[in-house]
Amino acid sequence: MRGAMQRVDFRTLLLLVTMYALWIGNIALYAAHPLPLALHVLVSAVAIHLAFTIWHDAAHGSVVLKHRWLNEAIGMVSIFPYMTPFFLQKYVHLQHHARMNEPDDPNLLYASGSFWSLPLRYLRVLRYARQALREDLRRPHERALDLLSLALLAGVWGFLAWHGWLLGLIVLWLVPFAIAKLVMDWYINWVPHVGLPADRFLGTRILDVSWLTPLVLGHNYHAIHHLWPRIPWHRYPATFREKRSYLEEHGAPIEQRVPGLGRLPSVRSDTLAG
Repeated sequence: MRGAMQRVDFRTLLLLVTMYALWIGNIALYAAHPLPLALHVLVSAVAIHLAFTIWHDAAHGSVVLKHRWLNEAIGMVSIFPYMTPFFLQKYVHLQHHARMNEPDDPNLLYASGSFWSLPLRYLRVLRYARQALREDLRRPHERALDLLSLALLAGVWGFLAWHGWLLGLIVLWLVPFAIAKLVMDWYINWVPHVGLPADRFLGTRILDVSWLTPLVLGHNYHAIHHLWPRIPWHRYPATFREKRSYLEEHGAPIEQRVPGLGRLPSVRSDTLAG
């Protein structure tokens, strides 16, 4: 029994509970005793920000190691505030891992320019999603579950808008999602990969900045995830400390500061050690 429990990542499950407690609690407070709108937006943005880490680990099967269906269920539940079909998002994310920084890496849609120009490239992301849907390598049950999740999402939005909650949806969901998405794109899609080559070690930047770690749940050590994708988010910092010499020997880019938002310096693949 003890060994079986170790195969369940309870910190990620706790994060899931925390995310929904923040989000639903914020909605309930808005309905009963509204606070300043900016505060409600901030709390929902934090909750949706937490959602990324949960569905991301579920996509890699690291929440419940022995049962894929449980990982998928957790992924679907956690990605709901993100307003994205889980299995389509999982497919695109795993394509990024398979083709990191190569010309057909979907993440280049985010990492192909300055951070300030990123929102202008979101339409390209939608075009890529349409292309992925045309190819559609999801299994039949994955397509059905994605359609079900979209129908549920449309139903929730339609029901609440019909009952006069359109402003609430904008304040508590749409605007916070836009904020959380842009922040997540910075620390997951842009900073770790912009300007770097298609190389297992050189292709992902690490920001070894202690104060940033709790704010982005350890994703500033993103190279750890690419090298060992089944490691859960809360073990990234400790794994970095354990593997630092190994990473340095192989030329992994390690920054000791938070970079600016322009174009980051490139690292050539011919700098690979050894």
